[in-house]
Amino acid sequence: MKDAAIPSDGPSDQFVTLLAIRPHPDDESTATGGMLAHYSACQVRTGVVICTGGEEGEINDPDLDPVADKPRLREIREQEVRDACDILGVAELRMLGYRDSGMLDTPANQHTEAFMNVDIIEATGRLVRIIRELRPRVIVTEPPGGIYPHPDHVMCYEVTAKAFEAAGDAQVFPEAGPPWQVSKLYAVAQIDDGAWESLLPQFHAAGYDMSWLERRPDRSQGPSAESATVSLDVRPYSEQTRRALLAHRTQVPKDSFLVSLPPDLRQDAFATAYFNRLSPPSAPGEHEPGLLEGLS
Repeated sequence: MKDAAIPSDGPSDQFVTLLAIRPHPDDESTATGGMLAHYSACQVRTGVVICTGGEEGEINDPDLDPVADKPRLREIREQEVRDACDILGVAELRMLGYRDSGMLDTPANQHTEAFMNVDIIEATGRLVRIIRELRPRVIVTEPPGGIYPHPDHVMCYEVTAKAFEAAGDAQVFPEAGPPWQVSKLYAVAQIDDGAWESLLPQFHAAGYDMSWLERRPDRSQGPSAESATVSLDVRPYSEQTRRALLAHRTQVPKDSFLVSLPPDLRQDAFATAYFNRLSPPSAPGEHEPGLLEGLS
């Protein structure tokens, strides 16, 4: 069945077809924002699970005091992710409820309630309950090891992978509701498609300092676009994704590279969202036109 033809609702208006599971508020709008907007535009009901409250994030909002408002950052960021999900057309948002672990090798790692320190079985059961409640056909999450080695990105993948397997097993977490077998599991893919290299003259012409990209030792050495299972054109949703990112006022300054590029340049720079199918495992060179391909 083609993506746009997947029914937008099921026996319950609460069910979703596609569920993105991400570590922090604002992660839903970065690597998965265009994807969520795309499927919402296709009348597909989408959901988001955010694993932590983002308590260790910075406060860039000029209307807030970085010191006085820090104790309520979790509350602030939860409202920000709700606003962003509204912009992206997300039908269901759930907070898994754990504490932000902070960057690797920082004092926040020692907090007993940090996501990286919680019992993984307990966390899996909590996520299984949400999966059985929302009944997604497809889940999208972090790649193994995380998009980068932040403890919460790593933990997000580990908990999601376990919950994906456990949700369909009636013998596991029976207290979490009737079993539900998710059809497919995908991970966000970090792909070097050469777009930013080719756009360097335009970046410079627009006044952006790209020295951070030009001095990277691994420049243009990442996985190629051909290695991804799904390459999704998200250019039509560039402005929608930008507005979702701007909803995260504490995290995304208005002059951030992510949101301040001229519209045409931003469309070209963030034209494609890439995903790899983890389960069922994709064969080398296998490509699908979308995340919902083959569902019936």
